[in-house]
Amino acid sequence: MKLRVRSAVLGGAAVAACAGIGVGVVATSAGAKTTHHFVIGSVINDLSNPFLATMGKAEQAAAAKAGATIHVVSGSSSGTISIGTQIAEVKQFVSEHVNAILLTASNPQAIVPAVKLANKAKIPVFAVNTTVGKGAKTVTFVGDNDYQYGTEEAKLLVQAIHGRGNVALLEGVLGDSPEVLRTNAIHAVLKKYPHIKVVSTLVDNWTNPQNITDVQDLMSKYGTHGLQAVIAEGPEMYAGAELARSRGDKTTAFIAGDYSKQVQQAIERGALYGTVDQSPATEGTMAVQYAVDYLTGKRSKIKTPQAYIPLPLITKANVRKINATWSS
Repeated sequence: MKLRVRSAVLGGAAVAACAGIGVGVVATSAGAKTTHHFVIGSVINDLSNPFLATMGKAEQAAAAKAGATIHVVSGSSSGTISIGTQIAEVKQFVSEHVNAILLTASNPQAIVPAVKLANKAKIPVFAVNTTVGKGAKTVTFVGDNDYQYGTEEAKLLVQAIHGRGNVALLEGVLGDSPEVLRTNAIHAVLKKYPHIKVVSTLVDNWTNPQNITDVQDLMSKYGTHGLQAVIAEGPEMYAGAELARSRGDKTTAFIAGDYSKQVQQAIERGALYGTVDQSPATEGTMAVQYAVDYLTGKRSKIKTPQAYIPLPLITKANVRKINATWSS
């Protein structure tokens, strides 16, 4: 794979120094043989997020294999996720007349006007990892079923505490479609268990430092025995769980989301009870393949209106049989 960086910084987005991906990264394959050459634009809301950075690398690899060019840009500004930056980047791709756009937006509804511009320009848009709101057209959504994701997490929690106890919930980025759907699903499942009570809800924004801060706050308020479980909507839960174990909490069941190498290790050590395995590499690879299928007239291969990836559950019972493929 040949990598080069575009000279223009789209929409004022800052370069993301993560996993070798930055604003305007281009992936091409010097030796790829193809009768078509397509240019794909990819807006990923936060390339400093290891999960999304891994997804971006998978998009690069898949594009290179297909003989396409992909520009992967980070939808953040000065280190902060910015929907304004993402809108500007989509508009820039439209003005450049790219052949297709992959879009991982931080705000599904706010991005709609920009997607409408792509629709008007007849540029196919594929929602990846996060959805696009009502009012704009996408070819399909590639990613996990976030409601099912939350449902599976809640099932792990119920299993871990045998349907009884006080629970804390740590939400991701508020308003982001995965956060909304996962939160709704978790509450829907727990409503069926009258002996489980959500006594505290905090926000960790899918970052390790905030997850640790949240767990510290919970330990200060409830001690090491006041909560039967803590459930978070992302892989950052391993950080808080390891902290709790190091401070003597041997009983609280910690439930994570996603399956990084750190999560795998925490499950093996017993700090985490379990997680839901959502593969960023699968999402990135599938999104590029669908874009190429669309552009080469193989549209019957594309699952619509959504293409969901598998969500296997990982606990101590099977953790050694399934190796994590990315690092957080």
